[in-house]
Amino acid sequence: MNNEFRTTFQIAHKFKFAYKDNLLFVGSCFSENIGSILTQFQFNTLVNPYGILYNPYSIETQFREISEEKKYTTSDLSFFNDKWLSFNHHGAFSGINAEECLMKINTSIQETNDFLRSADYVFITLGTSIVYFNVDNDFPVGNCHKFPSKQFYIRRLSVPETTESLDRTIKYIRELNENANIIFTVSPIRHWKDGAVENQCSKATLILAIDEICNSVENTFYFPAYEIMMDDLRDYRFYKEDMLHPNTVAINYIWEKFKESYIDESCFDLMFEVEKLNRALEHRVENKDGLEYIKYQEFIENQRRKVAEKQEFFG
Repeated sequence: MNNEFRTTFQIAHKFKFAYKDNLLFVGSCFSENIGSILTQFQFNTLVNPYGILYNPYSIETQFREISEEKKYTTSDLSFFNDKWLSFNHHGAFSGINAEECLMKINTSIQETNDFLRSADYVFITLGTSIVYFNVDNDFPVGNCHKFPSKQFYIRRLSVPETTESLDRTIKYIRELNENANIIFTVSPIRHWKDGAVENQCSKATLILAIDEICNSVENTFYFPAYEIMMDDLRDYRFYKEDMLHPNTVAINYIWEKFKESYIDESCFDLMFEVEKLNRALEHRVENKDGLEYIKYQEFIENQRRKVAEKQEFFG
């Protein structure tokens, strides 16, 4: 009889990264969540250079354009709701004038091209195999930007289409960096507006395609974020009120699994010191003339010194 009341499983891992490594995170919200946590711990990270993206075709477009060092011009943008925007980018890249939008996009492409050349690990999170295509040119879009629905038609990619797209994505990455390790994940967030059955078919398509890639392409791996949420946690208390998105408890649990699997234990001491520093920086002392504030400042400087010394040790 199983008295644990849970179904846990071992996570296969064949590498460990450390502070010296460069980490690129792209894709759905999992990349945003884990990448942000690692950034807070002062790892060398770059997170979502096009903003949050969900489908394989849009992620492929992102890496193709980064590899080619594409220079966006006004002809690549659209104007809607008083903003200039790109269908390939998240709304964070939109601007009230074209020049502002183009500067954000082109700066990010160049910075990511430079970063990717020395990236040790690239983490790609896929959210859905359901793709929105622009009716004007049949091009897959990464973000609809609240355009009228008649502007798009929708299609779920097949497993072969998804596999081929991921294979092209890997080729674009390795044109810049043939040594990069690539780790795929599938977001546990339900795309409920597509329907319960269609959401499951979509996730299954992604999982099957990733499995095919990981079994045929060297230095590609899979982290089971989706399976941790669905099979290990498997309880609505781990969801936000919308019952679709993992809550903070679930995100932290998956983070701990990720940490155990992929982060070298030699980093844990420095991570502890960085966490203490971050907590101290969040603290607010109202009376800046009192003894408490003096002690607070002394503690901050002492923590910064400890972190700096350990970072120097890790090179």
